[in-house]
Amino acid sequence: MATFPLEKIKRLRQELSTHPVYAAVSSMDDLTLFMQHHVFSVWDFMSLLKYLQNEFAPAGAPWLPQGDPQVRRFINDIVLEEESDEGLPLADGTPTYASHFELYVAAMEEVRSGCSSEVEAFIAQVVADYLPNALKNAQIPEPSRAFMGTTFAFIDSDKPHVVAAAFALGREHIIPEMFRALLATMNITKEQAEVFHYYLERHIHLDSDHHGPMSLRMLELLCEDDEAKIAEAEEAAISAIQARIRFWDGVLQAITRSHNA
Repeated sequence: MATFPLEKIKRLRQELSTHPVYAAVSSMDDLTLFMQHHVFSVWDFMSLLKYLQNEFAPAGAPWLPQGDPQVRRFINDIVLEEESDEGLPLADGTPTYASHFELYVAAMEEVRSGCSSEVEAFIAQVVADYLPNALKNAQIPEPSRAFMGTTFAFIDSDKPHVVAAAFALGREHIIPEMFRALLATMNITKEQAEVFHYYLERHIHLDSDHHGPMSLRMLELLCEDDEAKIAEAEEAAISAIQARIRFWDGVLQAITRSHNA
């Protein structure tokens, strides 16, 4: 990534990793509110990933080899883990599998029954209606709506290097830092929210060890040493991280308002 001017991104990443929202999660009510916002970003992550999978490993017949095999393997690996990762085993040791979205919804229900009703209603509306209409749903928290709007704007650009920048530098590289900060500062124990802790720890492990480095390789390949594409990628990465900071600002405000209610 020597071709990328990362100073602005580094500064924003530092701001994100020290955001006060992590320490604000100090009770189960706070965690419920946090998750009811955050789950929408867990969901829209998959649309970024699926766009990129279609770029490097598209489905269809007849099959044709396409793109860099290492990146193809990376994309297929991450789709496998995001769509059907290992969940917590059952009491008798039987393994379980779930998408990370489904795992997160299970974590929400463990924290509070019915906690996931808003996002499940949203998904049902996406299926029955049309995404832009579903995004207008009054039940979606405003910070989540704005964040998803940014995500789908990247996708709607139909520029693979822009989507890859949002994915690599706006997700894969910042998620471990965010989740480490959340685990370190929130006042919620593993005994109180076992599935949520597992979700955070699983992401830290996957994104730090493998996903982060390979996502940068994918971004470099898509930019093709083209200065215009590199500039657009930098702009997209900055925009993605700024959107996350605004998102956390909104979640923090919601938690603070709930304390003052």
